[in-house]
Amino acid sequence: MTPLLEVQGLGVEFAARRGAVRALDGVSFAVAPGEALGIVGESGAGKSLLGAAIIGLLDPPGRIAAGEVRLAGERIDD
Repeated sequence: MTPLLEVQGLGVEFAARRGAVRALDGVSFAVAPGEALGIVGESGAGKSLLGAAIIGLLDPPGRIAAGEVRLAGERIDD
């Protein structure tokens, strides 16, 4: 069965004066139809950043630097 949402090796980085700063590195998970996923972590761990990256709402200078996001088998991170 194809996952409804699949995130593989997602990396998000921000440009800084001394080079790129990696905020997320290697995040992977899959959610099948009918499943629920909860993401927990400390304040500043990157939960909201992960959500913004998945739905394409990263504000510059943030960008997806690695990995891919698929919705029903179709890439949506392009």
